[in-house]
Amino acid sequence: MTSSPRRPWLFDPAMGGVLVRAHRSPAGGAAGDVVSDVLWSEVLGLLRWAEATLGCAPTLAEGAAWRTAATAAAVLRRLPGLCAEAGTAWPGAQGDPEEVALPGRQRLAAAADRLTGLLCTCPTAMDPLALVGRVAADVDAVGAAAIALLAEGADWTAAS
Repeated sequence: MTSSPRRPWLFDPAMGGVLVRAHRSPAGGAAGDVVSDVLWSEVLGLLRWAEATLGCAPTLAEGAAWRTAATAAAVLRRLPGLCAEAGTAWPGAQGDPEEVALPGRQRLAAAADRLTGLLCTCPTAMDPLALVGRVAADVDAVGAAAIALLAEGADWTAAS
């Protein structure tokens, strides 16, 4: 498997583990560490699918985009339960309506870039509820962009 030209480190298992564990709270305890590891592992998996979608051969783009959208939906379905486990309220996913005007590929790259920024930083000073809200919004944006990418490539003349 070749790595992503945008982020070659994304498919390195050792680096992924370091990034996931870096989000653990010093005062989180064992349960908090597990919840954090699950959340960031799922974010890492979603980012890998987003990068695969952006960098794959055109013949594979549709399948990769479907997988990206499905993975984003799975993460969003899981977030309320993870929030409950962590003792944090579920803020919901609040998307940015201004992004809808961009083409799907641009939207996907921008949303993946924002989510990567959250993965690569350790915002320990950030309120956990605000952090989960940002993660949820970016996960939702990645999924929506993947669907937009699919819609742009669809042959709408064949539908009847």
